[in-house]
Amino acid sequence: MKTILPSNPRADVAYNLFPGDQSSTLLVVCLNGLGLPQEFWEPAIEHLQKSGLSPKPWVLTYDRYGQGASAKDPRENLPGKETGYAHTLDDVTDDLYELIKLVSPDRCSRLVLVNNSIGAHIARRYADRYPTIVEGILFLDSNPGNSDYAEIWPNPEDPSFDLTKIPDGTRLDEYKAAYTKMTTLFAPTAKNGEGFDRRNIKDLLPEPSSPKLKGSKNSDKGPWITVVGHELETFSKQERAVFKVPIGMAAMYTQPLWQEYNEGLRLLTDPDRAKGPIIAPRSGHFIQKDNPEFVAKQLEELINNVESTL
Repeated sequence: MKTILPSNPRADVAYNLFPGDQSSTLLVVCLNGLGLPQEFWEPAIEHLQKSGLSPKPWVLTYDRYGQGASAKDPRENLPGKETGYAHTLDDVTDDLYELIKLVSPDRCSRLVLVNNSIGAHIARRYADRYPTIVEGILFLDSNPGNSDYAEIWPNPEDPSFDLTKIPDGTRLDEYKAAYTKMTTLFAPTAKNGEGFDRRNIKDLLPEPSSPKLKGSKNSDKGPWITVVGHELETFSKQERAVFKVPIGMAAMYTQPLWQEYNEGLRLLTDPDRAKGPIIAPRSGHFIQKDNPEFVAKQLEELINNVESTL
């Protein structure tokens, strides 16, 4: 399905709304990362629909402008816009708010946000800007938006570079190639096919644990939160296959940072409403693709918690 947001009438947005029970007032919204479009949520949604949840919530998936089946974002052509930076995090959050109001007006005040990678920043920003609306968040291998590879990997061009700081058996030329690729592709300033401008995410969300979120309409409690990370072995193999990253680099540098970030995410809410970080079995970065049944089970548990505290 496609629709037009009134604020951006020159481009359509692709979405799917999966019906739940008419008695349900809850909407689950799936937030993509940069890598996979909305259809990769469908296997997890199918598992969720077969679960014992009652009432079953409605589920919304969509592609941001420039992603999947959605049109390119015409805002890129506005005066003062730099090519390749079509929309910011707050633009994306505004678009999401408008889309939910448009396609799900009866279920827009009670949300559960399930997200992958950079979708974590959208979930956090939405929950912060619209307190008490987001009652649950499922983080799936969130992108650590307050750091990047250039900050955590040793620079091979630095005079103090030490070969003992990279995995045994790794050739210097192999490491240099991987360093160049990862620090270029994943730099906050790097442009992407979607046109998502990520340059100010670190300024908006400098810490994974703040700002604290308010998720309850009846108390000062935060939302129910589950934090899930990738399985290191699977992630390392996928990173090697796709980006030619030496096996062992994730364990030495990336994983400790990611674990610390995930531990911070659980502090966005009250201790009794936080779960994790837990590891998704047999899963790399795209957990919804690698283990949709696991995602559905975590989502089912999260929704049960949300519904039990109405």
